[in-house]
Amino acid sequence: MTPTPRRHPVGLAALLAVASLGTAHAQTAAPTPPQQLGRIEITGSAIKRSIADEGALPISVLKVEDLRRSGVSSVEQIVDLLAASQSSNTGSNSIGASTGGASYANLRGLGSNKTLILLNGRRVTAFAFGADAVDLNAIPFAVIDRVEVLRDGASAVYGTDAIGGVINFITRSSYRGGQLVVEASRPQQAGGRKEGGSVSLGFGDLEKDRINVWGSFDQRRQQRVRALDRDFAKTGILPARGVSGSSGTTFPGNFSQGNLSGNPAAPGCAPPLSLLSPTNPGACIFDFSSTIDILPDVRQQTLAGRFSAKLGEDHLFTLDGMSTTNDNTSRVAPDPVSGLTIQPGNPFYPSTYPGLDTTRPVSAGWRMVPAGPRTNGAHSSAERLVADVSGTVRDWDYKVGALYSRSRASDEAVDGYVNAAFVRDQVAAGRLNPFATATPAQLAIIEQAKRRGVFGDAVGTTRSIDARVSGELFALPGGRAAMAISGEFRKEDYRNDTHDEVVLSIPSAGRSPNHVSGRRDVKALGIELLLPVHKMAEVQLALRTDDYSDAGRTTNPKIGLRVQPMKSLALRASYNTGFRAPALDDLYAPQSVTYAAGAKNDPLLCDANGKPLIAKGGIGSRDCSQQPQVQLGGNPKLKPEKSRTFTVGAVFEPVKQLTFTVDYWNIQLRDQISALPVDTILANPDRYAARIFRCNTLSASEQAELQRCQGLWGGSPAIGYLATIADNIGRVKTDGLDLGAAYQQSLGAWGNLSLSYEGTYVHRYLYQDSPDDPFKSRLAYYRDESVMFRWKHHLSASWSRGAWGGRLAVRHQSGYRDQNDAATVVGGPSFYGDVKPYTLVDLSGSYQFGKATSVTLGVRNLFDTDPPFSNQSSRSQRGFDSRYTDATGRAVFVRVSAGF
Repeated sequence: MTPTPRRHPVGLAALLAVASLGTAHAQTAAPTPPQQLGRIEITGSAIKRSIADEGALPISVLKVEDLRRSGVSSVEQIVDLLAASQSSNTGSNSIGASTGGASYANLRGLGSNKTLILLNGRRVTAFAFGADAVDLNAIPFAVIDRVEVLRDGASAVYGTDAIGGVINFITRSSYRGGQLVVEASRPQQAGGRKEGGSVSLGFGDLEKDRINVWGSFDQRRQQRVRALDRDFAKTGILPARGVSGSSGTTFPGNFSQGNLSGNPAAPGCAPPLSLLSPTNPGACIFDFSSTIDILPDVRQQTLAGRFSAKLGEDHLFTLDGMSTTNDNTSRVAPDPVSGLTIQPGNPFYPSTYPGLDTTRPVSAGWRMVPAGPRTNGAHSSAERLVADVSGTVRDWDYKVGALYSRSRASDEAVDGYVNAAFVRDQVAAGRLNPFATATPAQLAIIEQAKRRGVFGDAVGTTRSIDARVSGELFALPGGRAAMAISGEFRKEDYRNDTHDEVVLSIPSAGRSPNHVSGRRDVKALGIELLLPVHKMAEVQLALRTDDYSDAGRTTNPKIGLRVQPMKSLALRASYNTGFRAPALDDLYAPQSVTYAAGAKNDPLLCDANGKPLIAKGGIGSRDCSQQPQVQLGGNPKLKPEKSRTFTVGAVFEPVKQLTFTVDYWNIQLRDQISALPVDTILANPDRYAARIFRCNTLSASEQAELQRCQGLWGGSPAIGYLATIADNIGRVKTDGLDLGAAYQQSLGAWGNLSLSYEGTYVHRYLYQDSPDDPFKSRLAYYRDESVMFRWKHHLSASWSRGAWGGRLAVRHQSGYRDQNDAATVVGGPSFYGDVKPYTLVDLSGSYQFGKATSVTLGVRNLFDTDPPFSNQSSRSQRGFDSRYTDATGRAVFVRVSAGF
């Protein structure tokens, strides 16, 4: 960010406080003149004011052009730089899960559905799959000018669901000329290449021509990274670390008969994918981690534009349009087919296996390696159109607008999926052999068994009209009071449909036929007052009422206070409440049965070491260290979530050009909407017995849809599925500190130096699994499939001298106690441990050719730091946690921007 001339110490303190992530970059243009710091809307308030006077709210401003020069090439990467973000919902989650390729923000770790995402101050439609949070891929990266992050609740200003904070992506307002940008990134290791480019054109001067029109087209591609491409991910079987990320459904297949289980290929099995089981010397295990992607193939396209026209001297009409598409392709292990029944007399019956009763059938599970990896394709698109009229009438600012926004998504089976029922029939008929390499004739049958097609489609739309007016009221000791009044009417629609014939033929995809929809109307009215009650004190008051057609009415207040006892010190505080109505997906999402993310032990049929309790009917390859099936979906009985938030902070400038900020935040949330964690259910089987559905408690038709209840396992005590639909599971208490620092120094003939720091320290994160449960913590502790980092920070140093510039950035997150799950850590507590801190360093340099042409060359992850080891079992990727780390490794990038 170009340094702004210093007006006075407090003005600079406030400006640097909101710009603590911005840094100087190499350019030849002169600093922005003071008159351009006019009255604008600052995130967190509907009252226009000068950004140099801002300081009552904890806001970070990121200048995106600086980030582009650091190799940042996506909105997901921008959000990852936010110290307050604890996001685990990244694009890599599409691997092994039906996410549609979406990526989400998650301020304060409260959930992506409690971070409000705005584009130019207005809402973005929630992602069609999920329908409760915005997919970051829907934000047009190429035209973003800056990002304003309000690290405080804003329910009284923007809407009741802004509990964790607000991220406002702001695009360029006008543009003249042309610009062509070409970018490329090449990792040192195989896979993960990135290419991208954009072209922007604009013409017209609003002051001279009274119109401005600009448009931009952007296209990007990320190449997949296979697990085999990285040493830290190439296998999930790591005996030296106690990790056995494996499956009992292998190739060649394992079988069971009563208390006996084994594999005709053991002990040889079929390495490297199929290895001898460490707990059963007669059986094999499958190293599924080695067959998957750790980063997906991604293609993105964005088309965006704006038409602006002055209507007289004080009125402006704008029309914004945007369309984005995102295609995500990911691969996971070959399809597992269980419940195969092989009768005596079948040519492939393992009759020579020691101890087998050859008068009885066996049940087998078979990994369909000959069919290849399961390949999933997800396609999403977002369209947005906003018409807006703004201006000034008798010293009062107004804005009136209408918005239409739509999110569409579909996902499909591209390859590798098979019709399990067809395979079972072919095995039973003696045409397919699950215990040996397939013959050409059998390969033809397997090809016939493959099923391809679209699993489902979803669409969500938002239509709204809004109006606001703001202006000054009367004089107070510290200046003139100001007021803003705003109103909004919004309609939200949601629909999710499956292609039933595809879903029913591919049970391993974890879908159930559904055709659900929902809609709601929201009416809102808000008022905000800015009261400079003293020359050293300012009070902000806000009150907003939202009326949901399906969740009732709520009124939420906010009070903010800024006190400036001296020129170099400003103190600030705020208090607000929040009310998040259940999202349409929370209420109406299809209830379907799929596989849990990680391997678990059945508490009834397995011991603490993951060995089957044979006397109780346990079978190792079915019940122990296996992924249970879970029922997910919406719940129309949900209550709204409610919150209380307060912050207290200070901005301090001890010497010229050096600024420190510190803010304490405290959030309490009740009636949190989430799914009860699988680990909690299995750790308390008596308490949650009503959520555990075993095969012998289900009807024959219900068992026919469940993998663990097929064939000879029908009517067994095996877990058919666990009920984990959305529920109001309890309260959350969290608090911590946000720290910031900024320093600028002239080096004379050597140029200019700018240093910037932003960090978040989480002091406490307590949550409940149900309203009657005690609180437990996941702070620096992996629990219930996720973790809260105690420390996360970003440090950067920028240097510029004439046309030359350079930037060094350090990204850091603290370590934590690992998952240490007995179901997946072979050897028990002796292998338990911690995940080490994770620090990445980026370096770049640039040269400016004139006003609009530049070249940037840099290295991301300069020291080629691998993700720290983790024994987590919640993701398909093993040996590390893909949600919190970058599997790319060291990568050289180049960015060329040419103006014309």
